[in-house]
Amino acid sequence: MGEKDRAPRRAEGAPAPPAPKAPSADGSADAGFEQEIEQLANPERSLFEGADPQLAGVHRGSALSLVSGAASGIGAALGVSLIAIVQVLGGSTPENLPGIFAIAALLIAGSVVGSVVSWRTRTWELTDAGIMLRHGLVTAKQLQVPYEHIHTVNMSSSLMERLFGLMTLDLDTGAADSEGEATRITGLQAGLAQALRDELFRRKAVVLSERPAGDSEAGAPGATGEAAGDVFAPAASDSVPDACFTLTRGQLVVAALTETRIVAQAVAFLILIVQGINFLQESRLVNLSEAAGSVAALPVGLLVGSAVLLLVLSIVVGFAVSFVFSLIGFAGYRAERTGGRISVERGLLNRTSHMVALERIQSISINQGLIRQVMGYAEVRASVVGSIGSADETSSSDGVVLHPFIRVSDVDSFLEAIAPECAGALAASHMVRLPPAAARRLAFRTVVRALLLAVVIAGALCCAERMPPAGGAWDVLGTVLRVLLCAVGAVVVVRMAVGAVLRYRDSRVGHDRTRLVAIVGGIKRRTQVVPRSRLQHATASASPFQRRLQLGTFTTKTAAAGDVVLRDFTAAGVESLLAWVRPHP
Repeated sequence: MGEKDRAPRRAEGAPAPPAPKAPSADGSADAGFEQEIEQLANPERSLFEGADPQLAGVHRGSALSLVSGAASGIGAALGVSLIAIVQVLGGSTPENLPGIFAIAALLIAGSVVGSVVSWRTRTWELTDAGIMLRHGLVTAKQLQVPYEHIHTVNMSSSLMERLFGLMTLDLDTGAADSEGEATRITGLQAGLAQALRDELFRRKAVVLSERPAGDSEAGAPGATGEAAGDVFAPAASDSVPDACFTLTRGQLVVAALTETRIVAQAVAFLILIVQGINFLQESRLVNLSEAAGSVAALPVGLLVGSAVLLLVLSIVVGFAVSFVFSLIGFAGYRAERTGGRISVERGLLNRTSHMVALERIQSISINQGLIRQVMGYAEVRASVVGSIGSADETSSSDGVVLHPFIRVSDVDSFLEAIAPECAGALAASHMVRLPPAAARRLAFRTVVRALLLAVVIAGALCCAERMPPAGGAWDVLGTVLRVLLCAVGAVVVVRMAVGAVLRYRDSRVGHDRTRLVAIVGGIKRRTQVVPRSRLQHATASASPFQRRLQLGTFTTKTAAAGDVVLRDFTAAGVESLLAWVRPHP
C-alpha cells in the first residue's frame, strides 16, 4: 500500500477519520515527518518494477535477490579472514594466509551457487485451489496451501532487501508446527508482494463466501461464529481502513527513550571490549603480558578513575545503542484495521508487516515499565495463536506490538477501534486485590532472595580475598571492584523490595460475563484481558505454605504461547474463577 493510497493520519489515541484531511498549521511538522518516514519505510514500487504487477502464471523471486545471497557469503568470508586482514594491515604476514583466503573464496562461491540454485528452484503459482509453492533441487517438493487455510500473510524486509525494494511473504496456516521455509516466498518486489497479499485474501474471501452455512473447520473463521465475508473481506490497496494509528515525532522519541534496555546493552558493550582485547591478542598486535605490566605501573588514582570512567561509558553507550535500536525498530509504525484484520507495520531498516485476523487474537496485554507507570503510558500487545513471525523475527512467544507507546487513558478507545472484543473490560470487571496474607508471602520471598544474593556476594568476596596479591595497583583495583559488587548487590535488593511492594499494591483480578482481567504489578506491570471464549483450560494449585494461609494459584491457558498465572489469591477466589471458566449449560 503506497503513500498515495493511504491518507496520512495522526494518532493521539483515537482512530483516524475515514477520509484524508489536510494537516493543521500546528501539526504540519509532525504530519510532514510521518509522510517522510512512511515514504522511506514503504516503497510503492521496487527497483525496475513495472506499474502493474502480473500474478498469473509461475513466478520466482526477483533476480535482484541474488545480490543479497552473495552479500551474505562476502560477510562470512570477511569474518573468517578478519584476523589475517588486520595482521596484514599491521605490517605482518600470517603463515596460513593462502589457506585463509582460499576458505574465504570457497565461502563466497558456495553462497553465490546456493543463491542461484535456490532462486531457480523456488517458485510459486496461484491456482484455483490454492497457492502452489515449489522448492528443492535433488528432492523436488510441492506444497499447495488452500486459500481458506491461510490465516495471516506477513511481510518483512531485511536491510539488504530494502536496498533493492524487495520483500518476503510468510504464510501462516495455523498449523501446530511452523512450516518455516516451505511457506516463505522471498525476493518479491514491493508492488508484487502487496498485490499478492491482497489477492490471497480476496480469493480466501471468495472461497469462504461460497462455503455452505454452518460448514466450518477447526481453526477456521467460521468456528468463531463470525461471518466469513465480514472477517475476511477483500483488502484492496486503495481501501480506507476502519481505524488507523501512527506515532508522531515526539511519541516516537519518547517511546524509544522509555523502551531502552540499558543494563543489557552496557553488559554487551563490556563483553565487546573484552572480545576486542582478545582479538588484538590473537592478531599479535598487542602483547597482553607487557600491557598488564604497564597498566600496573600507572598511578592508583588513574586506575580508579579509568575503572569508573569505563563503567560510566558502558552505561552511556548502552543507553545510546538501546535508544537507537528502539528508534529504528518503531520508525514508520502504523496499525490499521480493515474489516476483521489488523495490519501492524514498523521498522526503518528491517521492515516487518504483521497481518492478524481478529479471531486469532487470544489476549491483549498492556505492559508498563517503571518509567511508563510514572508517565501514565503503556505498550499494547496482542497474543496471537500460531507462528506469525518472519524469517528474522518471531512474535508468537511474546505477541505482536499493536501500539508501542500510548497513554493509558486512551487504551480503551484504541482497543475499541482495533480489537473491540477486549475494549472496556477493565471498567466492566469487579476487581479483587491480593489478600493481606499475600503480603507476608511476598515479604518472606523477598528476604530469602536477598539473603541468597548476600551469600553469593560474600562467597565471591571471600574467593577474591584468598587470591594471591598481585601488587599495590592491582590491590586498589580489586578493592574498587569489590565496592562496585556490593553496590550492585544493594541496588538489586532495593529493586526486589520495590517490586514486591508494587506487586502487592497493584495486583488485581476480575471478570465480567465474557472476559477475564488480570493485573500483575511490579517493576514491570502487566494487564491482561482474555476473552472467555479463548480460554482452553484452567487449573488451581496450592503449595503447603499457600494452604496454610488459605491461598492458591490460578493458571489458565489460551491457544497462544504462554499462560495467565495469578498467584497468592484467596482459595475461595481461585475456586470462583474455576467455576466461572467452566462451561455453563
